[in-house]
Amino acid sequence: MTIHAEPRIQRPAPAAAGIPFAITDSAKVPAGRYFSPEFARLEKEKLWTHVWQMACRLDEIPRPGDFVEYQINDQSIIVVRQRDDTVKAYFNACRHRATALGVGTGSFHGGQIVCPYHGWRWNLDGSNSYVYAERGFAARCLEPESLRLADCQVGELFGLVWINMDLTAPPLLEAMAGIAEALAPIGFERMQVRWWRHLILPGNWKVAQEAFMEAYHVMQAHPSLAMGASDEDFNLDAFGGSFECFDGGHSHMLPVSGEIPVAGMSAADYFVQYNNALYFGTDAYATEREMFIQQGLLERDIDPEQFPLAFFGALYEYAKGAGIDLPAPPTNTSGYAHIFPNITVLPAYGNSIMYRVRPNGDDPESCVFEVWALQIPAAGEEKTDRPELEGPIPVEDWPQILKEDFHNIIAQQKGLKTQGLDELTLSEPYEAMIVNSHRTIDQYLAR
Repeated sequence: MTIHAEPRIQRPAPAAAGIPFAITDSAKVPAGRYFSPEFARLEKEKLWTHVWQMACRLDEIPRPGDFVEYQINDQSIIVVRQRDDTVKAYFNACRHRATALGVGTGSFHGGQIVCPYHGWRWNLDGSNSYVYAERGFAARCLEPESLRLADCQVGELFGLVWINMDLTAPPLLEAMAGIAEALAPIGFERMQVRWWRHLILPGNWKVAQEAFMEAYHVMQAHPSLAMGASDEDFNLDAFGGSFECFDGGHSHMLPVSGEIPVAGMSAADYFVQYNNALYFGTDAYATEREMFIQQGLLERDIDPEQFPLAFFGALYEYAKGAGIDLPAPPTNTSGYAHIFPNITVLPAYGNSIMYRVRPNGDDPESCVFEVWALQIPAAGEEKTDRPELEGPIPVEDWPQILKEDFHNIIAQQKGLKTQGLDELTLSEPYEAMIVNSHRTIDQYLAR
Protein backbone atom coordinates (compact mmCIF):
# COMPACT_ATOMS: atom_id res chain seq x y z
CA MET A 1 0.00 0.00 0.00
CA THR A 2 1.31 3.44 -0.89
CA ILE A 3 0.53 6.30 1.44
CA HIS A 4 0.55 9.82 0.06
CA ALA A 5 1.36 12.51 2.63
CA GLU A 6 0.13 15.97 1.76
CA PRO A 7 2.72 18.70 2.27
CA ARG A 8 2.19 20.62 5.45
CA ILE A 9 0.35 23.90 5.00
CA GLN A 10 2.53 26.80 6.08
CA ARG A 11 0.49 28.85 8.50
CA PRO A 12 0.78 32.61 8.40
CA ALA A 13 3.09 33.74 11.19
CA PRO A 14 1.76 36.58 13.31
CA ALA A 15 4.45 39.19 13.85
CA ALA A 16 5.02 42.00 16.30
CA ALA A 17 8.15 44.14 16.22
CA GLY A 18 9.51 41.76 13.58
CA ILE A 19 8.99 38.64 15.74
CA PRO A 20 7.37 35.65 14.04
CA PHE A 21 4.68 33.92 16.10
CA ALA A 22 4.73 36.80 18.58
CA ILE A 23 2.55 36.90 21.69
CA THR A 24 -0.19 39.41 20.93
CA ASP A 25 -2.81 38.00 23.33
CA SER A 26 -1.76 36.83 26.80
CA ALA A 27 -4.21 33.92 26.62
CA LYS A 28 -2.97 32.66 23.24
CA VAL A 29 0.41 31.16 22.31
CA PRO A 30 1.08 30.54 18.59
CA ALA A 31 1.99 26.89 18.02
CA GLY A 32 4.85 27.81 15.69
CA ARG A 33 6.92 29.04 18.64
CA TYR A 34 7.51 25.37 19.50
CA PHE A 35 8.69 23.99 16.16
CA SER A 36 9.52 26.82 13.74
CA PRO A 37 13.21 26.75 12.64
CA GLU A 38 12.96 30.51 12.14
CA PHE A 39 11.79 31.07 15.72
CA ALA A 40 14.50 28.74 17.06
CA ARG A 41 17.10 30.67 15.04
CA LEU A 42 15.97 33.93 16.65
CA GLU A 43 16.15 32.37 20.11
CA LYS A 44 19.67 31.17 19.34
CA GLU A 45 20.74 34.62 18.16
CA LYS A 46 18.89 36.94 20.54
CA LEU A 47 17.96 34.94 23.65
CA TRP A 48 20.63 32.38 24.46
CA THR A 49 23.57 34.66 23.68
CA HIS A 50 22.25 37.48 25.91
CA VAL A 51 20.56 35.81 28.89
CA TRP A 52 21.98 34.57 32.19
CA GLN A 53 21.89 30.77 32.30
CA MET A 54 22.98 28.18 34.82
CA ALA A 55 26.18 26.55 33.53
CA CYS A 56 27.04 24.22 36.42
CA ARG A 57 26.91 23.69 40.16
CA LEU A 58 29.83 24.95 42.25
CA ASP A 59 30.40 21.43 43.55
CA GLU A 60 31.17 20.31 39.98
CA ILE A 61 34.36 22.38 40.12
CA PRO A 62 35.55 22.03 43.74
CA ARG A 63 39.30 22.58 43.23
CA PRO A 64 41.45 25.12 41.34
CA GLY A 65 41.87 23.95 37.76
CA ASP A 66 38.62 21.98 37.69
CA PHE A 67 36.45 22.76 34.68
CA VAL A 68 33.04 22.01 33.21
CA GLU A 69 32.01 22.42 29.58
CA TYR A 70 28.60 24.04 29.14
CA GLN A 71 26.91 23.77 25.73
CA ILE A 72 23.95 25.71 24.39
CA ASN A 73 22.99 25.47 20.71
CA ASP A 74 26.36 25.46 18.91
CA GLN A 75 28.18 27.41 21.63
CA SER A 76 30.67 25.76 24.01
CA ILE A 77 31.78 27.50 27.20
CA ILE A 78 34.33 26.25 29.75
CA VAL A 79 33.78 27.21 33.39
CA VAL A 80 37.03 27.11 35.37
CA ARG A 81 37.77 27.30 39.10
CA GLN A 82 40.57 29.82 39.77
CA ARG A 83 43.48 29.61 42.20
CA ASP A 84 41.76 32.12 44.51
CA ASP A 85 38.56 29.98 44.48
CA THR A 86 36.66 32.38 42.23
CA VAL A 87 35.21 31.18 38.92
CA LYS A 88 35.75 32.34 35.34
CA ALA A 89 34.19 31.24 32.04
CA TYR A 90 35.63 31.33 28.53
CA PHE A 91 34.47 30.56 25.03
CA ASN A 92 35.90 27.09 24.45
CA ALA A 93 38.28 27.80 21.57
CA CYS A 94 42.03 28.00 21.20
CA ARG A 95 43.10 31.43 19.90
CA HIS A 96 45.31 29.69 17.32
CA ARG A 97 43.03 27.44 15.26
CA ALA A 98 39.89 27.17 17.38
CA THR A 99 40.42 23.71 18.90
CA ALA A 100 38.17 23.08 21.94
CA LEU A 101 40.30 23.32 25.07
CA GLY A 102 38.11 21.25 27.36
CA VAL A 103 35.51 18.55 26.75
CA GLY A 104 32.91 17.44 29.28
CA THR A 105 34.41 17.79 32.74
CA GLY A 106 37.92 17.47 34.10
CA SER A 107 40.90 19.35 35.53
CA PHE A 108 43.55 21.58 33.99
CA HIS A 109 46.63 20.30 35.77
CA GLY A 110 49.47 22.54 36.85
CA GLY A 111 47.24 25.58 36.52
CA GLN A 112 47.57 25.46 32.73
CA ILE A 113 44.91 25.22 30.04
CA VAL A 114 46.68 23.37 27.23
CA CYS A 115 45.50 23.10 23.64
CA PRO A 116 45.68 19.41 22.64
CA TYR A 117 46.47 20.29 19.01
CA HIS A 118 49.58 22.51 19.00
CA GLY A 119 50.32 22.92 22.71
CA TRP A 120 49.52 26.60 23.19
CA ARG A 121 48.88 27.28 26.90
CA TRP A 122 46.89 29.65 29.08
CA ASN A 123 46.85 30.40 32.79
CA LEU A 124 43.60 29.72 34.60
CA ASP A 125 42.81 33.45 34.48
CA GLY A 126 42.73 33.30 30.65
CA SER A 127 46.07 35.00 30.00
CA ASN A 128 48.35 33.27 27.50
CA SER A 129 51.46 31.66 28.96
CA TYR A 130 53.04 29.92 25.95
CA VAL A 131 52.96 29.92 22.16
CA TYR A 132 54.87 27.08 20.57
CA ALA A 133 57.64 28.41 18.32
CA GLU A 134 56.27 31.94 18.63
CA ARG A 135 59.08 33.27 16.38
CA GLY A 136 57.01 32.08 13.43
CA PHE A 137 54.16 34.50 14.16
CA ALA A 138 53.90 38.18 13.34
CA ALA A 139 54.22 40.50 16.33
CA ARG A 140 50.67 41.75 15.90
CA CYS A 141 49.45 38.16 16.44
CA LEU A 142 51.23 37.90 19.79
CA GLU A 143 49.73 40.91 21.58
CA PRO A 144 48.56 39.75 25.05
CA GLU A 145 44.98 40.93 24.62
CA SER A 146 44.58 39.17 21.29
CA LEU A 147 45.91 35.95 22.84
CA ARG A 148 43.63 36.08 25.91
CA LEU A 149 40.79 33.58 26.05
CA ALA A 150 37.49 35.30 25.30
CA ASP A 151 35.51 35.83 28.51
CA CYS A 152 31.88 35.38 29.42
CA GLN A 153 30.26 37.12 32.37
CA VAL A 154 30.11 34.89 35.45
CA GLY A 155 28.03 35.04 38.63
CA GLU A 156 27.25 32.79 41.58
CA LEU A 157 23.81 32.33 43.17
CA PHE A 158 22.07 29.42 44.97
CA GLY A 159 25.31 27.40 44.90
CA LEU A 160 25.19 27.55 41.07
CA VAL A 161 27.45 29.15 38.46
CA TRP A 162 25.66 31.36 35.92
CA ILE A 163 27.16 32.63 32.67
CA ASN A 164 26.18 35.27 30.15
CA MET A 165 27.89 35.48 26.76
CA ASP A 166 26.98 39.18 26.52
CA LEU A 167 29.58 41.24 28.39
CA THR A 168 27.26 44.27 28.27
CA ALA A 169 24.29 42.49 29.88
CA PRO A 170 23.17 43.63 33.35
CA PRO A 171 24.98 41.80 36.19
CA LEU A 172 23.52 38.58 37.58
CA LEU A 173 21.94 39.95 40.75
CA GLU A 174 20.22 42.70 38.78
CA ALA A 175 18.90 40.16 36.28
CA MET A 176 17.68 37.93 39.15
CA ALA A 177 15.81 40.72 40.94
CA GLY A 178 12.73 39.35 42.65
CA ILE A 179 13.41 35.65 42.33
CA ALA A 180 16.71 35.83 44.26
CA GLU A 181 14.91 37.32 47.25
CA ALA A 182 11.94 34.96 46.96
CA LEU A 183 14.12 31.83 47.00
CA ALA A 184 16.79 32.99 49.47
CA PRO A 185 15.13 31.29 52.51
CA ILE A 186 15.23 27.84 50.84
CA GLY A 187 18.95 27.30 51.44
CA PHE A 188 19.85 25.97 47.98
CA GLU A 189 23.51 26.79 48.58
CA ARG A 190 23.53 24.22 51.41
CA MET A 191 22.07 21.41 49.28
CA GLN A 192 24.12 18.63 47.75
CA VAL A 193 23.41 16.28 44.86
CA ARG A 194 21.77 12.94 45.68
CA TRP A 195 21.52 12.08 41.99
CA TRP A 196 21.74 13.86 38.63
CA ARG A 197 20.21 12.32 35.50
CA HIS A 198 19.22 13.33 32.00
CA LEU A 199 17.45 12.28 28.84
CA ILE A 200 16.84 13.59 25.33
CA LEU A 201 13.16 14.37 24.81
CA PRO A 202 11.44 14.76 21.42
CA GLY A 203 9.96 18.11 22.38
CA ASN A 204 10.81 21.78 22.14
CA TRP A 205 12.68 23.07 25.19
CA LYS A 206 9.75 25.37 26.08
CA VAL A 207 7.23 22.51 25.95
CA ALA A 208 9.40 20.56 28.38
CA GLN A 209 9.95 23.57 30.65
CA GLU A 210 6.27 24.53 30.76
CA ALA A 211 5.20 21.08 31.95
CA PHE A 212 6.55 22.17 35.34
CA MET A 213 5.30 25.75 35.36
CA GLU A 214 1.71 25.09 36.45
CA ALA A 215 -0.22 22.78 38.77
CA TYR A 216 -3.31 22.74 36.57
CA HIS A 217 -2.29 19.39 35.02
CA VAL A 218 -2.01 17.50 38.31
CA MET A 219 -5.63 16.30 38.51
CA GLN A 220 -5.43 14.45 35.17
CA ALA A 221 -1.73 13.74 34.69
CA HIS A 222 -0.79 12.58 38.19
CA PRO A 223 -3.52 10.43 39.82
CA SER A 224 -1.27 9.61 42.76
CA LEU A 225 -1.03 13.32 43.64
CA ALA A 226 -4.61 14.28 42.75
CA MET A 227 -6.12 11.54 44.96
CA GLY A 228 -9.54 11.86 43.37
CA ALA A 229 -9.74 15.66 43.40
CA SER A 230 -12.51 16.97 41.18
CA ASP A 231 -12.95 20.14 39.16
CA GLU A 232 -14.72 21.71 42.13
CA ASP A 233 -11.76 20.90 44.39
CA PHE A 234 -9.26 22.75 42.19
CA ASN A 235 -8.67 26.36 43.18
CA LEU A 236 -5.62 28.54 43.27
CA ASP A 237 -5.56 28.99 47.03
CA ALA A 238 -5.80 25.37 48.15
CA PHE A 239 -4.34 23.32 45.30
CA GLY A 240 -2.41 25.33 42.78
CA GLY A 241 -1.28 28.33 44.80
CA SER A 242 -1.15 31.79 43.26
CA PHE A 243 1.78 33.18 41.34
CA GLU A 244 4.14 36.10 41.62
CA CYS A 245 5.75 37.08 38.32
CA PHE A 246 8.76 39.33 37.88
CA ASP A 247 9.89 41.54 35.00
CA GLY A 248 12.88 39.34 34.20
CA GLY A 249 10.65 36.38 33.29
CA HIS A 250 11.09 34.69 36.67
CA SER A 251 8.09 33.60 38.71
CA HIS A 252 7.12 31.46 41.67
CA MET A 253 4.12 30.01 43.42
CA LEU A 254 3.12 31.78 46.62
CA PRO A 255 2.36 29.73 49.76
CA VAL A 256 -0.87 27.75 49.59
CA SER A 257 -3.70 28.29 52.06
CA GLY A 258 -3.28 25.06 54.00
CA GLU A 259 -6.75 23.82 53.05
CA ILE A 260 -7.09 20.17 52.10
CA PRO A 261 -7.72 20.24 48.32
CA VAL A 262 -9.63 16.93 48.29
CA ALA A 263 -13.09 16.94 49.85
CA GLY A 264 -13.67 14.37 52.58
CA MET A 265 -10.01 13.64 53.36
CA SER A 266 -8.48 14.32 56.77
CA ALA A 267 -5.31 16.37 56.98
CA ALA A 268 -3.37 13.25 58.03
CA ASP A 269 -4.66 11.08 55.17
CA TYR A 270 -3.96 13.72 52.57
CA PHE A 271 -0.51 14.60 53.94
CA VAL A 272 0.66 10.98 54.24
CA GLN A 273 -0.64 9.93 50.83
CA TYR A 274 0.87 13.00 49.20
CA ASN A 275 4.29 12.36 50.75
CA ASN A 276 4.14 8.69 49.74
CA ALA A 277 3.29 9.64 46.16
CA LEU A 278 6.18 12.09 46.01
CA TYR A 279 8.61 9.59 47.51
CA PHE A 280 7.78 6.72 45.18
CA GLY A 281 6.95 8.97 42.21
CA THR A 282 10.05 11.20 42.21
CA ASP A 283 12.66 9.85 44.68
CA ALA A 284 13.60 13.48 45.17
CA TYR A 285 10.88 15.78 46.49
CA ALA A 286 10.41 13.51 49.51
CA THR A 287 13.20 11.15 50.59
CA GLU A 288 13.90 8.34 53.04
CA ARG A 289 14.51 10.97 55.71
CA GLU A 290 10.92 12.21 55.59
CA MET A 291 9.48 8.72 55.24
CA PHE A 292 11.34 7.63 58.41
CA ILE A 293 9.89 10.55 60.38
CA GLN A 294 6.40 10.06 58.95
CA GLN A 295 6.37 6.35 59.79
CA GLY A 296 7.34 7.09 63.38
CA LEU A 297 4.43 9.51 63.73
CA LEU A 298 1.97 7.00 62.26
CA GLU A 299 2.74 4.70 65.16
CA ARG A 300 1.61 7.37 67.63
CA ASP A 301 -1.89 8.56 68.54
CA ILE A 302 -2.01 11.97 66.86
CA ASP A 303 -5.08 14.04 66.05
CA PRO A 304 -5.46 13.65 62.25
CA GLU A 305 -5.96 17.39 61.81
CA GLN A 306 -2.73 18.10 63.71
CA PHE A 307 -0.63 15.56 61.83
CA PRO A 308 1.10 18.02 59.44
CA LEU A 309 2.17 20.23 62.34
CA ALA A 310 3.40 17.17 64.25
CA PHE A 311 5.38 16.10 61.19
CA PHE A 312 7.19 19.42 60.85
CA GLY A 313 7.87 19.54 64.57
CA ALA A 314 9.42 16.06 64.42
CA LEU A 315 11.35 16.93 61.26
CA TYR A 316 13.03 19.95 62.85
CA GLU A 317 13.72 18.08 66.06
CA TYR A 318 15.37 15.30 64.06
CA ALA A 319 17.31 17.82 61.95
CA LYS A 320 18.64 19.59 65.04
CA GLY A 321 19.94 16.33 66.48
CA ALA A 322 21.46 15.23 63.16
CA GLY A 323 23.15 18.55 62.45
CA ILE A 324 21.00 19.22 59.38
CA ASP A 325 20.88 22.98 58.72
CA LEU A 326 17.28 23.19 57.56
CA PRO A 327 15.81 26.57 56.60
CA ALA A 328 13.43 28.17 59.07
CA PRO A 329 9.91 26.65 58.92
CA PRO A 330 7.91 29.79 58.08
CA THR A 331 8.92 31.27 54.74
CA ASN A 332 7.28 33.46 52.18
CA THR A 333 8.56 31.34 49.34
CA SER A 334 6.92 28.68 47.29
CA GLY A 335 6.36 25.10 46.30
CA TYR A 336 8.05 25.75 42.98
CA ALA A 337 9.67 28.49 40.94
CA HIS A 338 10.82 29.27 37.39
CA ILE A 339 14.17 30.98 36.95
CA PHE A 340 14.15 32.42 33.44
CA PRO A 341 14.79 31.07 30.91
CA ASN A 342 15.18 27.37 31.67
CA ILE A 343 15.47 26.40 35.35
CA THR A 344 12.68 25.02 37.55
CA VAL A 345 13.05 24.32 41.26
CA LEU A 346 10.59 22.44 43.47
CA PRO A 347 11.78 22.72 47.08
CA ALA A 348 10.43 20.96 50.19
CA TYR A 349 11.70 19.82 53.61
CA GLY A 350 15.32 20.84 52.92
CA ASN A 351 15.16 18.91 49.63
CA SER A 352 14.55 20.06 46.09
CA ILE A 353 14.12 18.85 42.56
CA MET A 354 15.82 21.05 39.98
CA TYR A 355 15.24 20.87 36.21
CA ARG A 356 17.35 22.40 33.45
CA VAL A 357 16.07 22.24 29.86
CA ARG A 358 18.14 23.23 26.82
CA PRO A 359 17.70 23.00 23.05
CA ASN A 360 19.35 19.87 21.67
CA GLY A 361 21.76 21.63 19.34
CA ASP A 362 19.82 23.52 16.67
CA ASP A 363 16.87 21.09 16.59
CA PRO A 364 13.70 23.01 17.58
CA GLU A 365 11.87 19.75 18.31
CA SER A 366 14.15 18.07 20.81
CA CYS A 367 15.76 19.09 24.07
CA VAL A 368 18.24 18.00 26.70
CA PHE A 369 16.37 17.55 29.98
CA GLU A 370 18.34 17.27 33.25
CA VAL A 371 17.04 16.48 36.73
CA TRP A 372 18.89 17.00 40.02
CA ALA A 373 17.72 15.52 43.32
CA LEU A 374 19.13 17.82 46.01
CA GLN A 375 19.20 17.63 49.81
CA ILE A 376 20.80 19.46 52.74
CA PRO A 377 23.09 16.81 54.24
CA ALA A 378 23.43 15.78 57.87
CA ALA A 379 26.61 16.73 59.74
CA GLY A 380 29.42 14.40 58.72
CA GLU A 381 27.62 13.28 55.56
CA GLU A 382 28.81 16.11 53.32
CA LYS A 383 30.08 14.90 49.95
CA THR A 384 33.47 15.86 48.56
CA ASP A 385 33.29 14.03 45.22
CA ARG A 386 32.12 15.85 42.11
CA PRO A 387 28.56 14.84 41.15
CA GLU A 388 28.33 12.74 38.00
CA LEU A 389 25.68 12.98 35.31
CA GLU A 390 23.84 9.71 34.60
CA GLY A 391 22.14 8.83 31.35
CA PRO A 392 20.58 9.38 29.01
CA ILE A 393 17.93 7.46 30.97
CA PRO A 394 15.05 6.00 28.87
CA VAL A 395 11.64 7.50 29.66
CA GLU A 396 10.30 4.21 31.02
CA ASP A 397 13.11 3.97 33.60
CA TRP A 398 12.24 7.23 35.38
CA PRO A 399 10.12 7.40 38.58
CA GLN A 400 6.38 7.32 37.88
CA ILE A 401 5.50 11.02 38.23
CA LEU A 402 8.39 12.13 36.02
CA LYS A 403 7.49 9.44 33.51
CA GLU A 404 3.93 10.79 33.34
CA ASP A 405 5.26 14.29 32.65
CA PHE A 406 7.67 13.09 29.96
CA HIS A 407 4.92 11.21 28.13
CA ASN A 408 2.78 14.36 28.09
CA ILE A 409 5.67 16.45 26.74
CA ILE A 410 6.11 13.98 23.87
CA ALA A 411 2.36 13.94 23.15
CA GLN A 412 2.15 17.74 23.24
CA GLN A 413 4.94 18.18 20.70
CA LYS A 414 3.16 15.72 18.43
CA GLY A 415 -0.10 17.65 18.72
CA LEU A 416 1.53 21.02 18.11
CA LYS A 417 2.30 20.13 14.49
CA THR A 418 -1.22 19.12 13.49
CA GLN A 419 -2.81 21.30 10.83
CA GLY A 420 -5.93 21.79 12.93
CA LEU A 421 -4.11 23.82 15.59
CA ASP A 422 -2.76 27.34 15.22
CA GLU A 423 -2.44 28.39 18.83
CA LEU A 424 -2.59 27.19 22.42
CA THR A 425 -5.16 28.56 24.86
CA LEU A 426 -3.82 29.44 28.31
CA SER A 427 -5.42 30.38 31.59
CA GLU A 428 -3.91 33.61 32.82
CA PRO A 429 -4.37 32.76 36.53
CA TYR A 430 -3.52 29.03 36.31
CA GLU A 431 -0.68 29.34 33.78
CA ALA A 432 0.67 32.77 34.69
CA MET A 433 4.27 31.55 34.85
CA ILE A 434 4.09 30.35 31.23
CA VAL A 435 2.56 33.61 30.02
CA ASN A 436 5.26 35.64 31.79
CA SER A 437 8.04 33.53 30.30
CA HIS A 438 6.78 33.93 26.73
CA ARG A 439 6.43 37.69 27.15
CA THR A 440 10.03 37.87 28.32
CA ILE A 441 11.29 35.74 25.42
CA ASP A 442 9.64 38.22 23.03
CA GLN A 443 11.39 41.11 24.80
CA TYR A 444 14.73 39.49 23.99
CA LEU A 445 13.73 38.70 20.41
CA ALA A 446 12.62 42.28 19.79
CA ARG A 447 16.03 43.75 20.65
